[in-house]
Amino acid sequence: MVQVNRDEQLDPEELQHRRRLQGRKSQKTFRERQKQEHKRIISTVQSLQSAIAQLEEKKAILARQAPLDLVLDVIPDFDGGLATKTVRQYIVLFKQGYNSSKIKMSAKQKSFLQNVANSDVQYNYGIGIDYILESWQRYTSSFVSVSLDIPDCVLIKTDAGAVVKGVVRSHLKISAKSLTTFFPNCPQHLKQKLNGQILTILSTMHWYFDENDRLVKLTGSANFACGLLDILHNIDDVANVLTGSILSSKVVPQPSKKMNLDYIT
Repeated sequence: MVQVNRDEQLDPEELQHRRRLQGRKSQKTFRERQKQEHKRIISTVQSLQSAIAQLEEKKAILARQAPLDLVLDVIPDFDGGLATKTVRQYIVLFKQGYNSSKIKMSAKQKSFLQNVANSDVQYNYGIGIDYILESWQRYTSSFVSVSLDIPDCVLIKTDAGAVVKGVVRSHLKISAKSLTTFFPNCPQHLKQKLNGQILTILSTMHWYFDENDRLVKLTGSANFACGLLDILHNIDDVANVLTGSILSSKVVPQPSKKMNLDYIT
């Protein structure tokens, strides 16, 4: 008995229509399989990302409990974790100083400090987030412009609270107010040399964190002497500018007929 192919019984138009429907069905099935595969890939990636985040958190917890040398033995490329990240964010946010009249930016800066620091955080000789902002306000308003970066930032302690040491470079455009505020006894002829100049200073800063990586203390000391020497090119002039200034006497060189640079650290 001869079997007849049903497609052979259809006229060409019906055959073409049926094949078109079959093609559409196959494409739909293929797209559906692709969609499901895409969902599975996304789910796998999300699961891996979650697992990585959990492992990173465990690594950070372990790092906070071990001495730095041991941490580096186990994790040679350890980047300092949350503590160093916080320090770099701090410098980025305060790169241009702080101005309370800039509502949006100053609110962002204050919010950042509230998120990373304890309310009783110590800042040199003062306490509290508001004290930090007030200090920044005075500092910023004393110069025409302020620009900061941090060429060196290193974690020097991990266990029982991380400590980060950073060298902060500041570019400060001097004004008459700057000279009156920081160098009240600066001779008039040196004020004329300094006014309008860019003073570049290096500050050594330390950020101290508790066991939960919250900032509890911030200290810093700036070397104005080297920056002034770059502008004035005369050790005695630098000494005359710094004499009686509000800066620490440790950075004030004594006038001498000889070019003695031992005071520069």
